Amino acid sequence: MIEVKQISFAHGDNQIFNGFSAVIPNKAATLLGGPNGSGKTTLLALIGGIHKPSAGSIVINGHDIAKLKTKEQAELRSVAPQRRIFELAFTVEEIFAIIRGKHRAAHADEVFEALGLYELFGTKVTELSLGQQQRVSVALALIQSAEYYLLDEPLSAQDSGYTQKLLDLITHLSKKTGIMVISHNTGHIAQYFDENIYLV
Repeated sequence: MIEVKQISFAHGDNQIFNGFSAVIPNKAATLLGGPNGSGKTTLLALIGGIHKPSAGSIVINGHDIAKLKTKEQAELRSVAPQRRIFELAFTVEEIFAIIRGKHRAAHADEVFEALGLYELFGTKVTELSLGQQQRVSVALALIQSAEYYLLDEPLSAQDSGYTQKLLDLITHLSKKTGIMVISHNTGHIAQYFDENIYLV
């Protein structure tokens, strides 16, 4: 499990967390909600090692991530940011080929199939729509071999059809790994998650 233990963190004079604690279980889907500015993306960045808390600790499966090297952290959790910028004109297939060997999850083909990405393999990622780029970004996180997947607003640019496919995929994958999803629209999707964390 991921244990967030009494963390404090501030952006300048803006104190976002002060002694905040939470538990994100393994083999479960956790939904993280809350209004804009409540710290959802900041919490994901703290768990993802992008930011470091000024106090407290974040422990993943018994490992304090502050004591781990970047490579060791990457083996524990994989992150899909809210917006990933694709600037180089690689094809979708070439983008996914970056993740290979032992770093590629056994469920990669399931992800490609569920998100309708095989049909985009020959297309340059810079030519995709915003929604298609988002699906590539989410898949890029999900095909990495990790024990937890942290997805920041993965549903925001999707139509109802692909939203349902992604929710079904999350439900399926969460039977064998831990997944945390940030969403501002928690009311409509809460039924697909085992745990809910709401920041205020």
